[in-house]
Amino acid sequence: MALKSALNIGALSLILSLEAVAAGSFLIPAEALNSPANIVQRASPPQLPLNWQTVQPPEPSGSRPNSQQLEPAWNSFQPPQDGVPGRREGGGTRGLECPTATTALTALIPQSTMGQTISAKPTFFYYLPVAIDKTVQFELADERDKTLYKKSFRMVTSRAGVVSVSLGSDDNSPALEVGKNYQWYFTIKCNPKNTTDDVLVSGWINRTALAPTVKTELDRSSDLTKLSIFAQQNLWYEYLATLAQLRIESPSDASLASQWSAVLNSVELGKIAQEPLVASELTPITRK
Repeated sequence: MALKSALNIGALSLILSLEAVAAGSFLIPAEALNSPANIVQRASPPQLPLNWQTVQPPEPSGSRPNSQQLEPAWNSFQPPQDGVPGRREGGGTRGLECPTATTALTALIPQSTMGQTISAKPTFFYYLPVAIDKTVQFELADERDKTLYKKSFRMVTSRAGVVSVSLGSDDNSPALEVGKNYQWYFTIKCNPKNTTDDVLVSGWINRTALAPTVKTELDRSSDLTKLSIFAQQNLWYEYLATLAQLRIESPSDASLASQWSAVLNSVELGKIAQEPLVASELTPITRK
């Protein structure tokens, strides 16, 4: 896999805001800019255990998952044996270009950094610990770290919180293939003149297919019922995106807030479980 010192993460063209599905705004999460010790680099692949296994998802039932049921499933999926594990938290400089915060830029992904999806163009979530007006990049690569898609944006948020980045609104973004693993990288360009100041998070995603009976059940279900199916099928990206949308539609629903907190706690992200879902503006940057 090609290693890159300061990642230019290209990402998706248009980002759909889960908070207000309207042109020009979208959600985006990421954890901010912290320690100089975490300078952005794609490190050499570490040796992973030879006995890792992917747990097969159980058959769906009608019960609503709780955090104890979710924890073993979300965290069981692992990156490819010869792949580089992702990083959920980003490091950066302590300077004027990128303000510091008590919590870092954070990707909302399982502890293993691998999550499953059934979507050809899924949505990714990040926690931003501070309001920003910066250039960001999203990059999608194959299992061998060959770049498949890269795009830069100017991102503006009014406050700290969880935001989302979606590939779904960009006709030029690639469709994920069933059965394949992909790497993604999300970078905040803190200082345009110095790439070593970049703040980076990364992770893995695998697209899977549903059994026909499960797909039929899903098609007939309400969004609230779909949460149970997504959890039982270990579909991290669908679960998070659906739950986030439900919270946007019903911000005062305590049960939805509880489920959000439970799923983040199940992957050791409880420290940002109470952070708000935040709209952001993303403007594609065209190279001259």
